[in-house]
Amino acid sequence: MQVVLNKVSQTIDWSDIVIASPMSENDLSEAMEIERTTIYSPWSGDMFLNEIERENPGMTVFKVQGQLIGYYCFWKVLDEAHLLSVCLHVDFRDKGLGKFLMDYLENTCQTMGLSRILLEVAKSNHPAIKLYRKCGFVKVGLRKKFYQETGDDAILMEKFIQAASVL
Repeated sequence: MQVVLNKVSQTIDWSDIVIASPMSENDLSEAMEIERTTIYSPWSGDMFLNEIERENPGMTVFKVQGQLIGYYCFWKVLDEAHLLSVCLHVDFRDKGLGKFLMDYLENTCQTMGLSRILLEVAKSNHPAIKLYRKCGFVKVGLRKKFYQETGDDAILMEKFIQAASVL
């Protein structure tokens, strides 16, 4: 990763540094590299392309100094968001960016008038579970052997959100 940040700490205001935008085909190789190095069940290039081609408004990348450092993808289903994937480059973890991405997701969902965010997380993924709880998500169920590659169970989590008020 080429990005160099001076004095990165948990108190940095990421909104001054991170640029969010819809994922495009130009982001594909970087997103797939992050996915391959951080997730044990990575998406294929075709999976990313399908979301890009259908212009999924929930497909967002985050960049610092022009380098892709993370992304998320969610589907809008009726008045809910189903978070399919959220991924952060390993060099940018434990710096408050996970919370920044999740806050950005919540703000996006509020703007879209959505009332709830749902997600599945591997039962063994303790750092992600800790982050989701910190962001206000609660466990609402368990999906047995959800991850076919590992046989790991998934914890189903949700967060109810308030739609943004229209002036």
